[in-house]
Amino acid sequence: RDLHYPLRRQRQMCIRDRYQRRVRGSSSMISVIVHGGAWNIPDEAVEAHKRGTKLAVEKAHGILKAGGSALDAAEAAVMLMEDDPTFDAGTGSFVNKVGDIEMDAIIATNGSKIGSVASVQNIKNPVHLARLVMEKTDNILLVGSGANLFAKEQNIPEANAKELLTPTEWERHLFIKKNNPDFQPKSAFQKNEKKSGTVGCICLDKTGKVAVAVSTGGIPHKRPGRVGDSPIWGAGVYLKDEIGASAATGYGEDLIRVLITRQVVDYLSSGYSASMASSKTIEDLEKIKGNGGVITMDKNGNVGLDFNTVRMAFAFKKGDDPIVVGIEPLDKPPTTKSSL
Repeated sequence: RDLHYPLRRQRQMCIRDRYQRRVRGSSSMISVIVHGGAWNIPDEAVEAHKRGTKLAVEKAHGILKAGGSALDAAEAAVMLMEDDPTFDAGTGSFVNKVGDIEMDAIIATNGSKIGSVASVQNIKNPVHLARLVMEKTDNILLVGSGANLFAKEQNIPEANAKELLTPTEWERHLFIKKNNPDFQPKSAFQKNEKKSGTVGCICLDKTGKVAVAVSTGGIPHKRPGRVGDSPIWGAGVYLKDEIGASAATGYGEDLIRVLITRQVVDYLSSGYSASMASSKTIEDLEKIKGNGGVITMDKNGNVGLDFNTVRMAFAFKKGDDPIVVGIEPLDKPPTTKSSL
């Protein structure tokens, strides 16, 4: 019998624990992926979308590298895109049929912690309000006037509608109202239309926690009160502990019908890589003639993405690797059985 076994075993466990702490604390563990919407991004807006998604990744990665949480990093990245009029979220959001801006957002992290808002008005950063719903209430989703009342309770300043409205979106509203009264919002995701797009982010921090966040101004010329996939758990975003997370963009009604992000994470649970899970889910979306895209991250920070729209702006960075930025179908990383 080996009388020294307990001592050797203790030393081995100490070495293992030190190694695991070192790995968990290293920048090679952290990972970020963002999207800037899946739609027919016009040529003149391509560079702005690529620049905006890259800046969002840099923002999130800087927080993570400094030891910040995945939740803080995902929120910061999405807030940056909300403040960029390039994107359909926060400033630059679409105008609905009656000329109002109604926005949706959601944020979530491990432990089934979820906060969401829908049809909120006059809030500069809806994703921050969603985080307060998660942290300050027992609710998951607040909508409309109730969400705005909660914002007042939390001392979030009310933004003037003119602060959120860009000249481009007001001109679009007037043009559709005058020249195309039968406009179909779903056409915004196809080749004959020029604008649409949610923004989203998934982050993995040094402790191994994952967070996912999405924000949107919805679709152009939507019916007042219309809510798409973005603030819906399992459609706009989904996260499962010890598995991974996904965020979606596209025509919300289609994405809700297939519970698109739940589908992605189910594929991850079945052993598919983040890359394969994304691609298989878009194949499922195409079976109902749906339009959209997804970004995905597994529990180890490996990322995947896919889309079937004309373009989708995206960027990602894992550990100390360089940032990858893309927008065209040919920019998609190859779909592999093993994660990126």
